[in-house]
Amino acid sequence: MKNQKLLLLSLLVLPWLTVPLLGRKSFKRFLPTAIFMCTFTKALDFYGEKKNWWKFYGGIGPLNSMNFMNFGPYLVTSLWVLKMTFGKFPLYMITNTLLHMSFIFGGLKYVKDFKIFSLENLTKFQYMSINLIRALSLYTFQYLTEPKHIKKPFFNKKWIQ
Repeated sequence: MKNQKLLLLSLLVLPWLTVPLLGRKSFKRFLPTAIFMCTFTKALDFYGEKKNWWKFYGGIGPLNSMNFMNFGPYLVTSLWVLKMTFGKFPLYMITNTLLHMSFIFGGLKYVKDFKIFSLENLTKFQYMSINLIRALSLYTFQYLTEPKHIKKPFFNKKWIQ
């Protein structure tokens, strides 16, 4: 139990230590989209719990264990992935797919062992599909809210040729 609380606090705090490296402009540019993704993920969490897709374990205080994942690694990773890949849609999808696959086929065992969450009535492939929808939503939201003067094409011409 003590290890779980330490892990939850680490999941919340450690990713935020990298945020100063993003730069102020990138942080301000991509933060609304990252907040949208956290809100979308939280809604998906509630829906998935009702459908018994996954189970979240107790967290610390009023927060369940998934809140620590949502406001730590999910939010900060969204900022970093957008900063490094926005405007290069194929690279964005490859990066997201690799990150999700490494979590699903590697990290899920650890989050279950540390009682953060576990998949119940959902296969790894189904969970990967949900993450694909989340990734497409993230990119689309950023693309639609991007100011016109810095908007990049949906597909970079170098990738099409």
